[in-house]
Amino acid sequence: MHEVPQRAKDEESLPLKLSETVCRFDDDVRTALQSKLRDVLDRLGREVVEDPELKSPLPDAVRAFLSGEQDLVQVSGELAHALRDSQTGKSPAGLLLVAAARLDGHPALLMVKLEQETGMQANGILADGLRTFDMQYFANLLFTEKSKVYKVALFSEEGVTEPRLQGWAADPQTSGKDVARFFLEKFLGCRHQNDPRELTRRFHDTAMDWVNTRFASSDVRVDYVMAVMVELQSAAPTLDPNAFIQTHLQEAHRDDFAGFLAENDVPIRAFDKNTDLIGNRMEKVRVDLSNGAFLVAPLEAVRDGSVTVEDLGDGRTTVTVTATLDKASSGAAAGRRPKPVNRAEDPVSRAEMIPGLEGVLPVPAQAMQTNMGTEQSSA
Repeated sequence: MHEVPQRAKDEESLPLKLSETVCRFDDDVRTALQSKLRDVLDRLGREVVEDPELKSPLPDAVRAFLSGEQDLVQVSGELAHALRDSQTGKSPAGLLLVAAARLDGHPALLMVKLEQETGMQANGILADGLRTFDMQYFANLLFTEKSKVYKVALFSEEGVTEPRLQGWAADPQTSGKDVARFFLEKFLGCRHQNDPRELTRRFHDTAMDWVNTRFASSDVRVDYVMAVMVELQSAAPTLDPNAFIQTHLQEAHRDDFAGFLAENDVPIRAFDKNTDLIGNRMEKVRVDLSNGAFLVAPLEAVRDGSVTVEDLGDGRTTVTVTATLDKASSGAAAGRRPKPVNRAEDPVSRAEMIPGLEGVLPVPAQAMQTNMGTEQSSA
């Protein structure tokens, strides 16, 4: 563990007073550290990959340690210098903890940037035969139960075999969002491996494919499509597929969905949610029926029961719309330019064709420019 002072703005950096040997701690401390860091990496860990253009010395230092060229004291000293040089004048002083670890049986290097905290401790005592408390003030507390002021990175031997160093980073201080830029880019020399926008889109598309290829029951299909849309519209900054499975899916369907996600390269662990690529598909639901009829309805209309979908148990489905009729007209809405003859409608995937209820899909907002008052149907 090394102390890293605050970098003075427009002044020469203070020399580091590096530790000269490894820390000593008992099994209780070791167990508490493991529990704390496992929890953080499990909840907030994000896959990161080396970016050579960032020119950080950390990836080479990690390789040197994991290949046996440097020991823990040597590599931790290099990383302390790298951390000091990567911080801005706004970054407070803190400590750098570097530890040898194991991940899935592979040797790994763990690093934690943290700030010391203050606190008090009250111990019950007897003073002159009377019960009271002895109050003590501590100015160097670490990893308190509610502490969020630290950042974690973990690189294993397995990640060194890739063309570029791969690992994990977590930043509780950012409430589940991206890792602080100075820590991720300047210190680690890495970038996020997966774009949150692409991961969110992939989860959405994979979930829709699974719903419409696995189930004939219209009730189940509509319920699951609604669950996906509600999850994506929530204010939560992250999307946790495992939590979604446990919360929204019937027990008999959970393993199949988890496997389907894995087959389509969607991680089962939490990732940062960003709906930029699918935001226009989050407002309306489209139900396609085997007789050519279809219904496009606002998500809220399905949620409040004014639009219902009922499975009749014989392969057929009844769609019921309860509302005030605003307008009735021919199939082509007034004022809408006719489509060119050679412009075909986007077909529904053959994989989604199940007799009775052909498909349940979110609909891009711009795709529905007409008044749907006369196109609400039942079958």
